[in-house]
Amino acid sequence: MKLNRFLAVVLALLAAVGAYAQSQTTGALTGTVTLGGSPLPGATVTISSPQLQGTRTEVTDTNGAYRFANIAPGDYTVRFEMESMQAVTRTVKVSLTSTSRADAEMRLSQVAESITVTASAPAVVETTEIQTNITQNLVEALPVNRTLLGAVNLAPGVTNNGPGGNTAISGGFAYDSTYYVDGAVVNEVLRGQPQNLFIEDAVQETTIQTGAISAEYGRFTGGVVTAVSKSGGNEFSGSLRDSINNAAWTAQGELKEARPDSKLVHTYEGTLGGYILRDRLWFFTAGRYFDFATQRFLGVTVGSKEAPIPYGATETETRMEFKLTGQITPRHTLVGSYFDIDRDQTNNNQGTPLELSYLDPERSLPNSFKTINYNGVITNNLLIEGLYAKQDFSFVNAGGVAGPPEVATNIRFQNNSDFRGGGTAFCGNCSGPEERNNANGKAKANYFLSTKGLGSHNIAGGYEYYEDMLKSDNHQSGSDYTVFTYAQDLYGVSGLTANDPKRGPNGELLASAVPGSALIIWFPIVQAAQGNSFKTQSLFLNDKWDMNEHFSFNLGVRYDQNKGKDNAGAKVADDSNISPRIGAIYDFFGNGRLRANASYSVYASKIANGNVGDAASPAGQPSYLYWVYGGDPLTDVTTPVLLKGLFDWFNSVGGTNNKDWLAGGGTAGIQTQIKGQLQSPSVREYNVGLGSQIGSNGFVRVDYQDREWSNFYAAEASTEIGTVFDPLAGADVDLNLITNSDDFTRRYKAFLVQGSYRLFNRLNLGGNYTYSTLRGNIEGESAGAGPGTSGGNNYFPEYTNYERNRPIGYLAADQRHKVRAYATYDLPTPIGSFNFSVLQRYDSGTPYSLTATINPRTFQKADGTIGTRPNPGYAFAPTTATYYISDRGAFRTDNISATDFGLNYNLPISRANLFFQGEVLNAFNRQGATSVNTSVTVVRQWDPFTMTPQECPAGTTSAKCLSMFPTGGIYRKGTSWGTPTTPTTGSSLLPGGTAGSLQLPRTYRFSFGVKF
Repeated sequence: MKLNRFLAVVLALLAAVGAYAQSQTTGALTGTVTLGGSPLPGATVTISSPQLQGTRTEVTDTNGAYRFANIAPGDYTVRFEMESMQAVTRTVKVSLTSTSRADAEMRLSQVAESITVTASAPAVVETTEIQTNITQNLVEALPVNRTLLGAVNLAPGVTNNGPGGNTAISGGFAYDSTYYVDGAVVNEVLRGQPQNLFIEDAVQETTIQTGAISAEYGRFTGGVVTAVSKSGGNEFSGSLRDSINNAAWTAQGELKEARPDSKLVHTYEGTLGGYILRDRLWFFTAGRYFDFATQRFLGVTVGSKEAPIPYGATETETRMEFKLTGQITPRHTLVGSYFDIDRDQTNNNQGTPLELSYLDPERSLPNSFKTINYNGVITNNLLIEGLYAKQDFSFVNAGGVAGPPEVATNIRFQNNSDFRGGGTAFCGNCSGPEERNNANGKAKANYFLSTKGLGSHNIAGGYEYYEDMLKSDNHQSGSDYTVFTYAQDLYGVSGLTANDPKRGPNGELLASAVPGSALIIWFPIVQAAQGNSFKTQSLFLNDKWDMNEHFSFNLGVRYDQNKGKDNAGAKVADDSNISPRIGAIYDFFGNGRLRANASYSVYASKIANGNVGDAASPAGQPSYLYWVYGGDPLTDVTTPVLLKGLFDWFNSVGGTNNKDWLAGGGTAGIQTQIKGQLQSPSVREYNVGLGSQIGSNGFVRVDYQDREWSNFYAAEASTEIGTVFDPLAGADVDLNLITNSDDFTRRYKAFLVQGSYRLFNRLNLGGNYTYSTLRGNIEGESAGAGPGTSGGNNYFPEYTNYERNRPIGYLAADQRHKVRAYATYDLPTPIGSFNFSVLQRYDSGTPYSLTATINPRTFQKADGTIGTRPNPGYAFAPTTATYYISDRGAFRTDNISATDFGLNYNLPISRANLFFQGEVLNAFNRQGATSVNTSVTVVRQWDPFTMTPQECPAGTTSAKCLSMFPTGGIYRKGTSWGTPTTPTTGSSLLPGGTAGSLQLPRTYRFSFGVKF
């Protein structure tokens, strides 16, 4: 039925118009040829470029229009010819995934002469799409990271405010954008961020699409990023580069972190491209290598005055790329790419380690992709394209070694949940390597249709396939146990207070646990993973209709069908979506100088893997049971002694057979089930904009964007849903259902301005500004696990449906202002050429809230007596819930401003070109907090439905707080609340380095080499 509806929509679009689609590895060129202002049919248009094997020729149609589709991005020469007329030559840049335009006005002539004119404005003003094209030349000129994300973060509408600093686009979840390199999807399967599957000097250009995105692209609610690597040519070219960093070249931050040893870190890159057969077979290859040893430091415990404890870590990485571009015939081209990474690490860690035993001694992260792309010209009006790509990624020996609980159990200190100790997290030898792979393919046809009176149509339609796979036995430690400790008795077992972890006289870690302040959690894997599979099959139809010199329209439709099976082979997803993409452009003067655009789009995501799509699988997923510690107080003991004491008590009361101290848990695939079939989250989007060409050297474009999400991933648990018998727990447990829900809201609004101008042929100015708001009541993801479910109105409603549990406000990824402004200046001299650049960055602060973790079951009443909320029939009523004391997003981190300078020097020697690059980031060493401590201690529980808590001054003891407020709920901010607490470790530009809670201090970096 859904397919029939889709076909009906397709037929309706064919009767009208549709939206233009573009390839992940190519661009397009179109235009009109006129004589005396009227269309000129029959003119010959020939294009040539260093990026094109041979030349391509078209003849203008009855509307004087022509079109070249599926051509490699790059600089093109376009020659217009017709008998008895002056030839016209234009130069134009064709950008990746974009359509560029080159028009020509022919003149009668009896003299053989030609006219050469400059190019039109960038393609960004030619389309309804909100997009930014970043060439490698611009990346090389500016003081920015030369990575894929370094280019992406130059674009408007992009922030680094996702969980853990991940990149988010247009208010979307950080996991829900799509990244392509040479047509391969390079997203990491679980968290959705792009893998480093590129070599910087090999990237040709990158396009970031943030709104009004073509129907050719799907499986996202954020944006689309497309990068393409170089392809060789009819001339041999290459490069050798040494990029030099040093952690000591990063200035000390305001937190006065320990200074690392001064040590040069070299990253070597090389590229080589050329031809095997001129205009028939080109090759390109590249490599990158670094071997990095660094000094890191264990976390500093609360109140510690000891010097941070150093430890060594290493990372060795080799990247290799191979690419062939060949013409089977002059009308059929085949491109194949292969990319491979070998990456080995020692002493890696998850979170902030407090002791050496927690470090992962060694792990490997092999990663690769391969692609093959076919383009064929069947007739002058019909082109076809085919693509297949596959990415393989795995974790080898990632985690600890299997062992007994008192040795191989890791500890998480919940007063600072990032602090870790005990044994290493996860297990590297409990089962085979973890695999996270994907594959994508596409078949597309593009037809150019010209009609009398109704203009020309560029019609594209095709089929796309995508599949990702995760295979993992997710052992949480080498013992399958984890211990959580708290600095207070959360469960009312003893009323005692435990101490935060601290350092002993010899630097050893000392920890504490009192009754009620520790949880022993068992995570058994009851069934081995088979490997899951989540597939999206799509049909799309697009048409770009140039009706006349003033009006053009873009309409499109996409049909996505999602199916998924989990690691146990169970079918968990089967849904489909129809996504319209509609747009229109009005050219005020008919000459491209001023255009208005408007669009309406719907984007549907794929089914999220991991903690959503695979959450109900009994295979590979850890089941869990957790017990509240009820033994004797263990105070200021080493972690081996602490673990031994905890497990001695645990075994003495029956171990995993104990029911008296059991606080909850469930068997994977029993307690958590998927309700029906999962459906894809989606977002609807409205855009209006105005773009103007400024002379022949610049442009400016302004857009307004409005997005609203729906169909969120949610969890349900209620007395109506009931319980289910859990054989592992030996008792009934509450049934949790994963489903889709609109109990939540998420809304993004933005004004985006971007532009550039080249002045005097040497000075290049450009930049962008974003004003945006992101409001709602769902974060929907985490740094460690990626996408996840959120409890809505039907999740333990008797305990969580209070107003301050999920209020609407500013979400963590909200950022009011973002500015990227740059200038580059070329200065040729007799001793070589110089390029000077400056980049100004400004990011306004991001929101955080005053929240507390409360027990919604037990509280003190207004009269001072203890109240317990009646249990309406749950097996294990929730013991923790979030309470927003402030409005959501009521506080903001610092505004971050930085000025970066770059210097490029090039010295030509024969056919070679020696170069040097020097950069200083944050030259004026501005310091601002990018994240802050938000810890809150609940001194006395309160009823979240009826009571408002009272604040006790920070630093006041719990006893003092209780005496100050004899009745009612009490909370106390941590002594460091609202302040940055995590220092920079090394340099965040180096493997394993982090910028901590502050922006990166002043940092220097250099590179030099040769190009030929």
